[in-house]
Amino acid sequence: MPTDSLPDPSKLKAQATTLLDIHENVSKVIGELDLPLEDLSDEYRESNKSDKTFDFDAMLRVFLYKDVGQFSQKEVAKRLHNWPYLQVRFGLDRAPTQPAISHTKKRRFSRHLRSFITEVADRIRAAAETQGIRDSDIASPQQGRNPGPEEVAESNTPLYKYVDRHAPEVITEFQSEVTTAFDTGRASNAKHSDEAIWEQQTLMSLMDRSGTRAAHRTFNKFQRDPVHHDTHTRAVKQLGTPNTYQFTLDEFASTGWNQTPTPQWRRVTETIQEQFTDAVDQLLGSVRTSEMFSEPVVAAIDVTTVPFHVTPYKGEEDIGPDDQQIVVNEKTGRTRVPKDDYPEMVNGGKEKGVYGYQYATLTIVGRNVPIVVAVEPVRHASTWEGEDGDSVSWAETVDRLMEQATDLVDIHLVMADKAFDQPGVFHVLDQCHEVDYLIPKQTNSDHLREQAEEVRTDAAVTARVEQAASLYLRDGTPYIDTDTDPTVGADGYSHDVTFMHVPAERDDWIVRHQDDTGYALFATNREDVSPLDAEGLTNRYSERWDIEIEYRMIQPLLPSIASTDYRMRLFSFVFSCLLYNVWRAVDHSLKELASEALEDYGRTSSEERLDPVLPLADFLASSLIVTFAGGLDPPDPA
Repeated sequence: MPTDSLPDPSKLKAQATTLLDIHENVSKVIGELDLPLEDLSDEYRESNKSDKTFDFDAMLRVFLYKDVGQFSQKEVAKRLHNWPYLQVRFGLDRAPTQPAISHTKKRRFSRHLRSFITEVADRIRAAAETQGIRDSDIASPQQGRNPGPEEVAESNTPLYKYVDRHAPEVITEFQSEVTTAFDTGRASNAKHSDEAIWEQQTLMSLMDRSGTRAAHRTFNKFQRDPVHHDTHTRAVKQLGTPNTYQFTLDEFASTGWNQTPTPQWRRVTETIQEQFTDAVDQLLGSVRTSEMFSEPVVAAIDVTTVPFHVTPYKGEEDIGPDDQQIVVNEKTGRTRVPKDDYPEMVNGGKEKGVYGYQYATLTIVGRNVPIVVAVEPVRHASTWEGEDGDSVSWAETVDRLMEQATDLVDIHLVMADKAFDQPGVFHVLDQCHEVDYLIPKQTNSDHLREQAEEVRTDAAVTARVEQAASLYLRDGTPYIDTDTDPTVGADGYSHDVTFMHVPAERDDWIVRHQDDTGYALFATNREDVSPLDAEGLTNRYSERWDIEIEYRMIQPLLPSIASTDYRMRLFSFVFSCLLYNVWRAVDHSLKELASEALEDYGRTSSEERLDPVLPLADFLASSLIVTFAGGLDPPDPA
């Protein structure tokens, strides 16, 4: 639904303001609003009747109520169940469950409609506050009242005991919220629900066991109604199969990746990304109302590799007389024969004989809770593919990451690894997404050599700034069409770049001078950066190292799987990122709860993010307990 086709939110605010004068009750106002249904589109498909379980008008009012009160989906479902009068006011014939609310948001509300609902809700909340209305339906706990005996006792509880007490319930809430975003599309009467599939996937990650039949047998020993390995595999593959393709799984597996204009790996990626985005959206909805979270955010982009320990080349005994030889070493002329069925999305690593699936991620960093908000596969042509190899430029990778991320959060600064020191990347960030960037130049940069000499020979100069350096896109720049892109001038000019040559300490992105002084060159599109400002700006780059810590924590959550089906591989990585996000969100929520309940926690004015109160190891242990309690029989004691 195009944004310009939506009604004017101010008209609904005016209507709500008038109704507030009459009722002084927000839920009554929402129930009596005259919604412009003719201008709001229900996205449900006739082919899936289950999508229209509840009336569209009623669910619009439910989401207005949710956003006005800034409730989670679980809290709204609880209120609708406990207070039947809300069902009557909103036109419901029964109380929807939390999964039904999530299903409505994902399947029936477009992104533009969701934004419209949020904007209308914000205006209704502002109108209520202006009129001094503290409705019991939406009011926050009153401030300044005298605490009761139980609250006094709670405030004296040690932090670790408070966390231990509340962690299971918070983990349960977040897990139930995010997993509903993934939909296998199987029949509603399937023996095992989607919830059981995601429980199994979670266990595979939390127990650090391989995704093999042996691992499933281990899990199934403790289950009352075990999910068979083949059932789990089919469900995940079905989740990753684009719904625009009506072929069977066997046909899907045998379809040539390069036989269509859009490769199948791209269609699989977009299918899984859409559901991951919905899950992250729900997580952010739970943390963004906190005083500990603020927008616009700082984001970091980097790439990680999941090793694949299989050579792309045939052994001597497998080579046939008609097999095509590929030159693998230009200097020596050495040739080898590539395998016919080697996974397309495996890239060659920097080291000889190292192969793996690569993924770029965009993560919120800085003072905010670090959340992975976008995942994009990296596709680079490899030697063994010969002339048939296909590459996706870094510029396109960054553009796709930003498209996903900016649907969820407002970004004002992007920091990336020096691998993204590309003119096309600079252009995409500045011209296509209009955000500031801070990216270190590669050490072989001409700018770096020239400015290093100047700073080294002048003892009075500690930092040098070159402003308004023109960025021109070279002919043939991947992904950027200088002929048709309106943001590119006729001469290929894109925008002005500022180069900052500053002292640095990290050996992996600096050049070290003869006197052992380290300097680095950064590129940014910020204007009017003085030498005095340069060090402060580039020091922010240290915030990017959140993403390095992130990768070290996500990798252990990846269950090793034997399948080379890309649906399984990509989903495995995406789901592990989501588990990492759940941990971060749970820890964030526990900090927020602790700061409200405990007198001596979180009261400082520090701009630094508070240390985790729930270490990852404790989160994994608590999650296992929650999962076992939810559907598994614990193993017999030794």
